[in-house]
Amino acid sequence: MRIEFSILYSVFRKVVATAASHRFLGSSLKHICFFFAFLITDYSLRQSWALNTAQAKDLGVQGAIAPIEEIDPIEIIQQKLKVMETSGELKKRNLELQEKARASVERPKPVEGITRATISRTFIFDPTYIVKEDHYDHQGRVFSKKGTKVNPLENISLSQNLIFFDGDDGEQLVWVKEQLTKNTGIKPIRLILVRGAPIKLAEELQIPVYFDQGGTLTTKLAIKHVPAFVSQVNLHLKIEEIVLPPSRELLIEGAQ
Repeated sequence: MRIEFSILYSVFRKVVATAASHRFLGSSLKHICFFFAFLITDYSLRQSWALNTAQAKDLGVQGAIAPIEEIDPIEIIQQKLKVMETSGELKKRNLELQEKARASVERPKPVEGITRATISRTFIFDPTYIVKEDHYDHQGRVFSKKGTKVNPLENISLSQNLIFFDGDDGEQLVWVKEQLTKNTGIKPIRLILVRGAPIKLAEELQIPVYFDQGGTLTTKLAIKHVPAFVSQVNLHLKIEEIVLPPSRELLIEGAQ
């Protein structure tokens, strides 16, 4: 860079000296200075271009680059499934899952904490609850304000009486059949199991049989013992936990 500038300066001095010896310093010196300034500017632009070009230069690969060795998790799962399918384990697992699903439908998990009644108990359940926050309809209008007391039985009556019972208890099953016979033509009964096989029993009784999954209803109604009979009295529910006398059918079976 210094050498190129020195050459330009030397050329400028010789031109000025020649112009001076021929007495052209008056009007020509100004043009010579402009010419030198042009050379300097051109030199600066070329230096700037060289620097910018150097900054954009492709430096190539620096250091070794290792390939990605991580395996796709989906590929791992597919490989394992292929191995299981080849060995027959996949078919075995599928059959086990089907059997568990079938068993859970045919005989759900019994409701915990529910026992057979040994003392008759009757109590009233009030379904009234307090609204915790404003409720709005689809048009943004408030139809239920926070703090309002709501009793669902004011708008919807209990269309069926409810019986909660243990389907594996022979005496309770006999009692349930008696209730179905007695209530013919009156208010229908909905059967709800806390233990037993609802599908099998529904086929036997020829009516739908439900199951209190997870004890949702018995917990809500505070039922601790079965059989329990639930009916509506005005705007409340009357709940009766009933102690059963020994069934005549079971006594006859025992005597035989």
